[in-house]
Order: sequence, then C-alpha cells, then structure tokens
Amino acid sequence: MAAAYSKELLVNTYLHKYRSLPPRTVEKLSLLANKLYDEVGRDKFRVYASVTPEAIREYKSADSAKA
Repeated sequence: MAAAYSKELLVNTYLHKYRSLPPRTVEKLSLLANKLYDEVGRDKFRVYASVTPEAIREYKSADSAKA
C-alpha cells in the first residue's frame, strides 16, 4: 500500500535536490513548487517534480543526519 505523503514532505524533497543553489533561488523555487502542487495535486506533482521513493528516502536520511 502506498504511503500518503504530506505536501510539505514532497516539496521539501524536491527542494533538497537544489540545496547547493543560492538561498534566494531556492526561495523562488519553493514558491513555484508550492503553486504547482496546489494546481496539479499530490500525484501529478510527484511525477512532474520527479519525487521518487528513492528521493524521499535520501531527503529523510539527510534531514535526520542534520538533527
């Protein structure tokens, strides 16, 4: 059974790919990602943003390493 991921998790996973960019650029990407999510929904966002289960695991692993 597929897990239902939150908007915050999916957007943060997408943004994690771009963590090396300048903060202002990431802020703009965040606004665009949130807008896209709101327009197309969770499932289409995952496809369009290439948020795969592997990417989610990588983000969670990096996030837990920071804590």
